[in-house]
Amino acid sequence: EEDTGKTTHEGGSSLVDLNRAGVPLMEIVTEADITSAEEAYGFLVRLRTILRYLGVNSGDMEKGALRCEPNISVRTAEQAARSEYGTKVEVKNLNSLRAVRAAIAFEHNRQARVLAKGGTIEQVNMGWDEARQITVLQRSKESSDDYRYFPEPDLPPLEISPEDIAHIEAGLPELVQAKEDRYVNDWGVRPAEASLLASERPLATWFEEAVAAWGGEDGKPQTLALWVTTELLALLHRQGEGQDLRQIADIRVQPHQLADLLTSLADRQINNNTAKQVLAAMMETGEDPHTIIERESLSLVSDTSMLDTAILEIFEANPDEHARIQAGEMKLLGFFMGQVMKATRGQADPQTARTRLQELLGSEN
Repeated sequence: EEDTGKTTHEGGSSLVDLNRAGVPLMEIVTEADITSAEEAYGFLVRLRTILRYLGVNSGDMEKGALRCEPNISVRTAEQAARSEYGTKVEVKNLNSLRAVRAAIAFEHNRQARVLAKGGTIEQVNMGWDEARQITVLQRSKESSDDYRYFPEPDLPPLEISPEDIAHIEAGLPELVQAKEDRYVNDWGVRPAEASLLASERPLATWFEEAVAAWGGEDGKPQTLALWVTTELLALLHRQGEGQDLRQIADIRVQPHQLADLLTSLADRQINNNTAKQVLAAMMETGEDPHTIIERESLSLVSDTSMLDTAILEIFEANPDEHARIQAGEMKLLGFFMGQVMKATRGQADPQTARTRLQELLGSEN
């Protein structure tokens, strides 16, 4: 069918947007298999992801590219015993997936309350009031006879052969579930990160390019997954518009640059906090991590002569604590480590600094 426009009901008035009038629509109708608002929400999220993966729809309900008008019915125990369904009510004016979930939950509870009081459910169209988070009556529901349906003579039945279906399936891209499974089974990515990374095709593509740049062995994909889903997406959400993960296609940081940053971290050229600092700078400028590290002098200090000088100065500046640790109060080791990191502006290699600190303390005994 064709789109006739978009109606939005607000404050007792109806707004009509005809910008999409005449746009072809494809309607997908499920069987009565969905039993809860959460299940409906999960189905719609996965359906939208598949449509986006295929490149056939943006899935933006707020822009009218995707709609959902759920039919909700609650049946009594007697109806269930007879394998019958209750009277269905259709809910309209839903402009987001969250609204669909909330509307189904509300309407389910409303119908259950009516039936519990001995009332009957009428076949009507309800509208969703976003402000009040309730469904409101719009109009009575017509039957199929009222619609005056009749076969369209110029649209004969379309029969698709198994061969045609197999040919179409062979041309499909790897879809979301297959990606999730591959990330978990082949790369050792945890299911939580795999699910998020595969949820949008641009994000999955970015992640896979980063794995290709850094390698898929020795736990590297899981390390990348954590950096992408925590640090990188946090920066994306702060700098972008809303929570749309597809924005990753437009960021300044390239996948190979994150791989280079994590190589520097793994080689102990920088520490974890510095790596986060560098990533934030990369998001702003698009520069390679090595350029930022060198310009800002962020490399870890592993030169033992420089560390020795800093440690001896700290001993001299803290004579009481120095005497106590020499007397065996080893819990002060943490204090001196903190002083070393402070003196080197956090750039001392912690492992090297701890080793030299212990060695210098031992040489004094």
